[in-house]
Amino acid sequence: MIYDDQNISLDDLFDDLDHPNPNINNQAYEKMARFWPEQSIQRLIKNLDSKNINLRRKSVKGIAYFGVDIVNKIINLYCSSNNEILKISCLKILTIVCFNYDLNHYHEELNSLIKSALEEDSPEMILLAISLLRQIGEKSLPLLKQLCKDINILKAKAAITALVEINHVSLQSFLLELSQDDQIDDFIRDNAKEALRV
Repeated sequence: MIYDDQNISLDDLFDDLDHPNPNINNQAYEKMARFWPEQSIQRLIKNLDSKNINLRRKSVKGIAYFGVDIVNKIINLYCSSNNEILKISCLKILTIVCFNYDLNHYHEELNSLIKSALEEDSPEMILLAISLLRQIGEKSLPLLKQLCKDINILKAKAAITALVEINHVSLQSFLLELSQDDQIDDFIRDNAKEALRV
């Protein structure tokens, strides 16, 4: 919807999140950040464990729109919750923000959160944690290389994929070493061999 900015209300903007047009959604996020930042974040956070998947996704995008300013809040929210859906939403937010901004300043906090997520039983949380490592880039190489040798096949395979996408200068020699390591699962060795051919 198009509003006179002087007459806009936060309820109007949240109504726009129900609109199927992503451009209208994005305009709503921009106006939330401009006119109602604190109130918008509070309301969006309440949707992060919603059973309404569409509302949850749009709330994740809305919070991520606030960028670096929300990183501490989302890290704290993740660490203080036992709700798996909310934690998954937090990981998605951090991955989007990390894609758009340099989060080196939060390296220790993110590393601690990622290690916690990797200990969960949820495959989605594990994959999101590794996706976040992928977005962090070169600083995550030591942990990704360690995960490539994990007994959990999902972690190991996802870590190999993330390494290939980062494509660091050390990748070829590491994959060669991995492909010849008889201490790890055959499936992972085969994945390393495939990655070498990419």
